[in-house]
Formats: sequence, C-alpha cells, structure tokens
Amino acid sequence: MSVDNPLVNLKDIHLPPPVSFWPPAPGWWILAVLLITSLFFGGVWFFRRYKKRKPKTEALRILKDLQILYQNSKDEVVSLRNLSNLLRRTALTFYDNDAVASLQGSSWLEFLDKTGKTKEFSQGAGKVLGNEVFQQKVNPDMNALFPLVKKWISSSRH
Repeated sequence: MSVDNPLVNLKDIHLPPPVSFWPPAPGWWILAVLLITSLFFGGVWFFRRYKKRKPKTEALRILKDLQILYQNSKDEVVSLRNLSNLLRRTALTFYDNDAVASLQGSSWLEFLDKTGKTKEFSQGAGKVLGNEVFQQKVNPDMNALFPLVKKWISSSRH
C-alpha cells in the first residue's frame, strides 16, 4: 500500500510585490501640505518682523557710529546736532509725520518724554536737545545723552 504524500500538490508561496516609493500615501500628502504651508507663513512672519525692526536697528547702528565719531573728535556741538537729527529722523519714521514734523522746543522734548516713558528730556540731560541745540556755546553732558538716546530708540513703539 502506498501512502500518498499530501504535500506533493502544494505550490510555492508567492509574495506580494514590494511597496513602491511613489505615489505616497495620503497621510504623507497631508503632512507635506502642512509643512509647506507652515514654512510659507513662518517665512512671511519673519520677513515682516525683520522689516518692522529694520529702522530701529539702523538707528541704533547710526547712534553707535555717532558715538565713535564723538569719541574721536570730541566736538560736542556737532555731536549734539547729529543726535538731534537722528532723534528727529527716527521719530519721523516711527510716528505720524504730521504729529512730529512741526514739534520744536519744549513740545519736542515733551514728545520725547512721552514716547520714551521718561522725564530725562524735559528735566534732565536731554533738555539741551530743545532750543539749545542751535546755539554755538552749549555745554551738553554727552556721556548722559548717548545712553538716553539709545534708551529712547530702543523703547520706541516699533
């Protein structure tokens, strides 16, 4: 008697083809769209932030150059006028031109005090930036003025 082997009729196992790289699954498409969207909006946000902070950064760089120029020349009158010019240009950039352009004397100093949240312009070392800036004989405290102007630029609304 011969016993038939039941395994003789089996066929080889056929594996499915490997998963292809392309096209990706829907989850990867969603992730890619979210990533690209977030990169785009993040880039726009950083660009706007850079553009908004650029005038302040530039004003602080000019202030640093003016301080180096003063340390080399020790010319107080020229340095005082340069500081006044820098403050005026910065204020015109940061605030409404109609409100700033016509200010002079004590109203200019009050504006600087109000926007800088200080009293140093109308009552302290910054008082010299009022009407005295146009006089030939003036004795400003330049060691107090440079930090005061830097503080005003740094604390301005932009």
